[in-house]
Amino acid sequence: MRVNALLSSHLRRHMSDNQSLGARLKEDLISNLSVSVVSVILAVVALFVFAQIGDPTTGGLLLALNIGVFIPYAYERYWPVAYSRSEAAVWTISATLITTGLFIGTYQLALGVVPGEYTGGIAFVLTVLIQYGIAALFMRIRQNA
Repeated sequence: MRVNALLSSHLRRHMSDNQSLGARLKEDLISNLSVSVVSVILAVVALFVFAQIGDPTTGGLLLALNIGVFIPYAYERYWPVAYSRSEAAVWTISATLITTGLFIGTYQLALGVVPGEYTGGIAFVLTVLIQYGIAALFMRIRQNA
């Protein structure tokens, strides 16, 4: 009974210290706004460019999804360095170039090995795995340094 009372008291204190849901959502949306905006713009550009050189539906959409969604997520969750807005934009451009190179490289390699309808999915999965692996490795190195 005493444990329940202590837990209830702790939860009430903790909940009263928390921000409202609207304030938390606003903070999440604008905390890395430059990364999000730049990545979405670059995702749209990548979608149109990939449509000119490759599979316009699956491959281009998966590349745009990787750039527009997974790069900001990796920056927010795994990247251990907080940059200024302009530095974050440059980081996003660099991450987009690396991601695009990985995606196109794995897409081309997959074309020679598996049927064409699977190449976009294989490139997407491998790119995401490599992307998060690099971010997690860099985070671990920074934390241990």
